[in-house]
Amino acid sequence: MTRVLILAVFTTLFGCAATPQDTKDISSPDRSITLYENVRSGPESIISKKALASFRDKYLAAGEHKAFAQSLSGAWDWKSSRTSVEHAKTSALVGCQKNNRQVEDLYPCRIINVNGEWTE
Repeated sequence: MTRVLILAVFTTLFGCAATPQDTKDISSPDRSITLYENVRSGPESIISKKALASFRDKYLAAGEHKAFAQSLSGAWDWKSSRTSVEHAKTSALVGCQKNNRQVEDLYPCRIINVNGEWTE
């Protein structure tokens, strides 16, 4: 229940592009759980408005060796100008996970863009 409440707070604070077709409700006698899916690709796959603005305004213009990570919870981070693509991916994941501590086990961060190329 606490995780669902935290997710609701994240969504309220940071905005979410999820639409009804992006969610599933799993009901049981004692509780209901909402699972979020992101079936979109490209820029439309970025969940929060703040993340999308950062992606468009800063990430795309950043230097090489960059990566953008995101969680279905709405947490995100990106890093650029690293020593390698692997270093950028690791750094972006660590930053996203720091922003996603409360729900990382349910909605783990993953890399969605590397050097301007979509991974999904």
